[in-house]
Amino acid sequence: MDLVLTENQRAKLKKPFGKLYPNIESISSLIAGKKVIAVGDKVTDGAIARGIMPQVCVYDGRTKRKKIAVPDSILKYDARAISVNNPAGQITGEAFQALKEAFSSGVKTKIIVSGEEDLLTVAAISLAPVGAYVIYGQPDEGVVLVEVNAKTKDLVEKILAEMIRK
Repeated sequence: MDLVLTENQRAKLKKPFGKLYPNIESISSLIAGKKVIAVGDKVTDGAIARGIMPQVCVYDGRTKRKKIAVPDSILKYDARAISVNNPAGQITGEAFQALKEAFSSGVKTKIIVSGEEDLLTVAAISLAPVGAYVIYGQPDEGVVLVEVNAKTKDLVEKILAEMIRK
């Protein structure tokens, strides 16, 4: 089953789920040695460049909706690769399943998205184990660090429940 974002939710989702930092450097020491899930090309590239090896990384070859070349750091990242379709404004069942597999396998995984990866942050927080950290970019503002805990899981579960089932 696919989930579709409502117009009402769009405004809510512009606000960071966690704490906003100016750049990846400012969170490197906070997430070193932790289970990290990176969502977005720039964030994933920045994490890998600083020696933070995400358990799961999700990317779509786009930044601010513009096509970019996937950074070499991601292409060379030694992880199992899963390709999924995920149109803008949606979380497909296929993408949800890929994240579920990535977390249950315990193997480093990169999820290559055809479409848009933005909303997969919500799915990642929902499925990640408590104690993990999800990082994602906030366009023109910095990097958001989300500690996965009962509060953040509850927040995203409410968002998922309000989405339209398709």
